[in-house]
Amino acid sequence: MRPTWGRPVAYDAEPAGATAVIFLGKVRILVTSLKGGVGKTTTAVHLATFFSDLGPTLLIDADPAQGALTWANRGPGFPFAVSDPQEAKPKRFDYVVYDTRAQPKAKALEELSERADWIVVPTAPGALAMATLERLIPELRAYPYRVLVTLVPPPPSRDGEAALETLRSLQLPHFKTFIPRYAAFEKAVLAGVAVREVRDERALLAWASYARVGRELLKGRG
Repeated sequence: MRPTWGRPVAYDAEPAGATAVIFLGKVRILVTSLKGGVGKTTTAVHLATFFSDLGPTLLIDADPAQGALTWANRGPGFPFAVSDPQEAKPKRFDYVVYDTRAQPKAKALEELSERADWIVVPTAPGALAMATLERLIPELRAYPYRVLVTLVPPPPSRDGEAALETLRSLQLPHFKTFIPRYAAFEKAVLAGVAVREVRDERALLAWASYARVGRELLKGRG
């Protein structure tokens, strides 16, 4: 496990990562989804990378799979701190990104959502993924959430555009940017770094997509 700072903050003793950490800091982002395999941890890591360029940033890995902690421990480390909920101390950070478990419990999701400036909900394109997404949205309607389309096949596929059109037709808040499905992201996991550090011809394009998402968040908060 990567080093963390200070004493644990208070948390709700729910099992398997559904802990409700008190969010502190200037910007508090919750990344959640109803199912795994939609780029949730990838999104949390790269939003934390984006915010780390602006100030001290903490990623709290509350997923029982500990994907972010495992990713961080593979390589030289991220430009931000990574901690599990029990050891996190977010008071020291201007930006806090919280990576929930897939299918978070309703109570924990409600407590976390009340403390978040933005809730980012990754989803893959496609009819089945959109149907799954619609099951989660009723729990988030009272909070500032946006849907992020991820794992989009590269051109000539138009899956990304089709997914955005579906979100518009459903009148669901969403990012204008979608995240492409590039091998550079997998290379980043294996190397233990953010995708912008990977030697791959599409690495900078992959990073640029998350940087645009970060800028959309900042613009929406202003």
